[in-house]
Amino acid sequence: MKRLSTFAITAAFIFILTGCGVTEADVIASSEDFTVDESTVEAVQEALQDNSESGSSYSSMGTPLITSTTTSMEKDDPTFYYNQKAVSVLDSADQVLEKLGTPDPKSDQNLADHYYYFDSNQIGMQTVDIEKKETPVSITVSEKGVVTSMNIGVGTPKEDVVNAYGDNYETFKSEYGIGYKYDFDKFVLFFTFDNDEVIEYHYTCKEAEEAITKSK
Repeated sequence: MKRLSTFAITAAFIFILTGCGVTEADVIASSEDFTVDESTVEAVQEALQDNSESGSSYSSMGTPLITSTTTSMEKDDPTFYYNQKAVSVLDSADQVLEKLGTPDPKSDQNLADHYYYFDSNQIGMQTVDIEKKETPVSITVSEKGVVTSMNIGVGTPKEDVVNAYGDNYETFKSEYGIGYKYDFDKFVLFFTFDNDEVIEYHYTCKEAEEAITKSK
């Protein structure tokens, strides 16, 4: 017989069972210091090892899973996460380009309002010059696994978007139907849905949009 402490066995079962719909509160409420046989200990250790090797991660909201990036979980954060890098529409264009890497060949940097595309047009950025500094106007994401600060991405159900960002949104029409628009102090975040799942989202920088309006 092997004896495991309450903390050790509870932590193990929380890790394993939360992926099966069992909450942490359920596990803790039913856990006391107890004795288990050697086969149980070995089974728990094997399960933990399997999850560690596979890099598994669970999400209670059914959103895209990320295994090694921690999001801010702040609604008014304009950051999205690409290959473990935090990217924001409020960054400079140079900062965004550094994080997203080499644009697709069809990007044309000679346009007055610059357009860049990445990962076979799954991420796009439009920029404008503000006081001789190239600044993002908008960034559009349709690539799975690239998530917002609230861990929302392509494939997330519409109801989970509302759970994460709230019901204080405006609606807009898209080619797929109705989308949701969330207005924050320095940026606006749009979600486009198809079959009640996110198919695309994009950020716009208010300062850059104002600069374009003034220039017209």
